[in-house]
Amino acid sequence: MGGTVKIFKKCAPNGRLFVYLGKREYVQCDGVIEPVQGVVYIQDWKDTLNGRKVYLQLVVTFRHGREEDETMGISFKKELVIDRVQVNPAEKADGQTKLQTVLMQKLGEGAVPFTLQFPDLAPNSVLICSSEDEDPSKRQMGVFYDVRAHIADAQDDYVGKKGSTVCLGIRKSQYASNDVKQRSPTSTAEKGFVFGSGKVILEASLDKEVFYHGEDVPLHISINNQSKKQAKSIMCTINQHCELTMVNAHYSCKVARLESQDGCPLQSGASLNRTFTLKPLAQICQGVRGLCLDASLSKSQDESNLASSSMSTTGNNNDLLGVIVSYSIKVKVILGGMGGELETDLPFKLVHPKPDSIEMENLMKEKKSAREQMTESRRKMFQGQDSVLNESFHASQEN
Repeated sequence: MGGTVKIFKKCAPNGRLFVYLGKREYVQCDGVIEPVQGVVYIQDWKDTLNGRKVYLQLVVTFRHGREEDETMGISFKKELVIDRVQVNPAEKADGQTKLQTVLMQKLGEGAVPFTLQFPDLAPNSVLICSSEDEDPSKRQMGVFYDVRAHIADAQDDYVGKKGSTVCLGIRKSQYASNDVKQRSPTSTAEKGFVFGSGKVILEASLDKEVFYHGEDVPLHISINNQSKKQAKSIMCTINQHCELTMVNAHYSCKVARLESQDGCPLQSGASLNRTFTLKPLAQICQGVRGLCLDASLSKSQDESNLASSSMSTTGNNNDLLGVIVSYSIKVKVILGGMGGELETDLPFKLVHPKPDSIEMENLMKEKKSAREQMTESRRKMFQGQDSVLNESFHASQEN
């Protein structure tokens, strides 16, 4: 018995141009990006074309502002055609995949295979949250990819007419390499005082540099107080750093936070060693303005993940384009007696696990648990508000 194969299909408004794809997610791993391979079908192609040409384009769109905010000719969107091919039903194409061959046999005359290639430095698909009350299914800021097919009268026509244009959204993601060299990041900071002797030494370290979404991040902290000040508390935050290369802007969002007074106040001459566990998860920090998420394709299941760390195949981060995402842990020690603060940053990478892996199963479990906790907390919050409203309503009636 043959297995079931899912095919993605989209039709032009005039009903004469169709695009078929075997999948909508394309992965970059170990420096290799999967090509976009599919079939375009022109119904009654001789009458439909009538001497015109059919072009397939791979388009990347970078939007850094909402469409409703575009006024006075200002545009917050930039589009770039990164690959373009012309197809002709009268010509036979070579190098077809098995899926393309089967589709062409079923569709018959007018079906043409095509292949579009991603460039080596193509950015990953990213969504940017614009506000807390935004509908997740209508997010429009970030980096998006589309496969566009249109009928053109000339070679320099990159748009075509709306009625004969097909636009099918796809997603480009990146997985961490299996043979990536794991190292243990360590950061050290110290602070002296003008009107006091001694200093406070802070050291933070991680077991490894690369973590998967949904995985615990254990943070090891060591504090050596050689001064006369006291350490009042410890704050740990995971920050997501986003750089928008098209507009030369950057900002940061907090995706996980922990504050502890365990072992505090730390007196003069004492030392403290602790291990704190943080877990950055998109379901916990939903609604944060400017938060970057991995682009999702499905509306029936929760695919929301924090945007994966941008990793350059050349080893030079200056070659990255689009939305560059990175992560770091900030450790801050609050000192008493006008001592101020002592802080240090520890960079690490957060990546997407490969499908059908143990890490992916753990991620799905963490998502489900986080959604249930958020739903329960919101339910209790609204129940509490309802009870306050009812009491105030009855009180006003009695008066």
